[in-house]
Amino acid sequence: MSEPAPKTPRASAADPAAGAGGGAGPAADSRTWSLLLGLEREARQAETAAALAYTIVNQTRRLIAYRQAILVRRRGPGRFAVEAISNVAAVDRNAPYVAWVRGVLKALDRAGALDAPRTIAPSDAPDRLAADWREWWPAQVAWRPLSGAGGGLGGGLILLRDAPVWSEAEGVLLEQLADAYGHAWRALGGLGRARGGTRRRLVVLGVAAALTALLALPVRQSAIAPAQVAPEDPMVVAAPIDGVIREVLVAPNEAVAAGAPLFVFETAELEANHEVALRALAVAEADLSRAESQAFGDPASKAEAALKQAEVALKRAEETYARSLLERATVTAPTAGVAVFADANAFRGRPVRVGERVLEIADPARARIAIELPVADAIALTAGSDVRLFLDVAPLDPLDARLERASYEAEETAGGVLAYRVSAAFAETADPPPRIGLRGSAKLYGEPAPLALYLFRRPLSAARQFFGF
Repeated sequence: MSEPAPKTPRASAADPAAGAGGGAGPAADSRTWSLLLGLEREARQAETAAALAYTIVNQTRRLIAYRQAILVRRRGPGRFAVEAISNVAAVDRNAPYVAWVRGVLKALDRAGALDAPRTIAPSDAPDRLAADWREWWPAQVAWRPLSGAGGGLGGGLILLRDAPVWSEAEGVLLEQLADAYGHAWRALGGLGRARGGTRRRLVVLGVAAALTALLALPVRQSAIAPAQVAPEDPMVVAAPIDGVIREVLVAPNEAVAAGAPLFVFETAELEANHEVALRALAVAEADLSRAESQAFGDPASKAEAALKQAEVALKRAEETYARSLLERATVTAPTAGVAVFADANAFRGRPVRVGERVLEIADPARARIAIELPVADAIALTAGSDVRLFLDVAPLDPLDARLERASYEAEETAGGVLAYRVSAAFAETADPPPRIGLRGSAKLYGEPAPLALYLFRRPLSAARQFFGF
């Protein structure tokens, strides 16, 4: 609203609506006391604060004549809220009139002038507010305080009318109504809001303090990363020759004995090379025999015989090399254990170079945990820290381990993630260790840190990278 409610005609002394303003007086007028009791009963039977506010600002006119009534609630020192205005359906809290009313009450409250019933005049308001008094209010305004929860000032009722004098009888009636209205409003919680607001603020402060203390509690940092059961110091079986693998003779994770064949190369070319070397050796030996026979009758042929002997030695070395390559076409296990590799078909028919890794032979009783800790989840780790492994095949049965080492530099994993390589050893309770090759998730524990850092470490890191602080 932008203006006060329109002026209503003032009841005359002879008008029954004037109530206490009548000539007979409230003590002698049974109708007046009947209206008073009816208003008190109506106020105490109000089911909501809005219904009570309507009764206070609109129905009081049945007993006391006025132009306008304003119900206000005190929210704190110098802070007031206009709850209801007579003849106004909804109060616009940003209207100039409402703001001016709050300003007047603020000034009076700071001066301590609202604690008792009184008549408010323009001289009670500051000059900047008194200048607009004639526009908004009449010369004298009746103020009746309503006590809040705890007995303090919870609000009040402002009555406006053009008659300059409020009679003593009207004052008695207003005192009685103010007491009844205050009691009813406190019962509905209207006048308890100020104290309730303070209580809520104290609760909020208490919760904030408890939350701050909770966030300061030290907790162990932890990180979860993908992991798998890996062999401990496996024996690497690499390609001994250049060639094409014809067949892998073992299955992944198959137990093998020392000397058992693992895979074979294509031997057609190797056999041909060996056959050629044998033929070349035979030819060289024949030439050597002929040269030695001629050397008995021709001294000059002795030099040629020496050359033929060197050529035979060369061809024999070539034959030996070709034979060794052919013998190495079948690769055997250097030690007993299990064959560790992914898929036999991945090597079948594939050319390999000398020294290229094909598979590993590992001792199944010696296993460790290979962990790939992403850089984004990295925490400070020390040797001997606790590690728990949750295998995908048994997620409810974690295995305990101890951290052994972590790489200083991050490497890109097969999944394209930059991560640190971390190794952990199983505790003695994991005997025997789980099967090599099983995968799962490892939870790594670091040094204690505040709970706030534990919860907001990643957001803080992202914010630092984004803003560059």
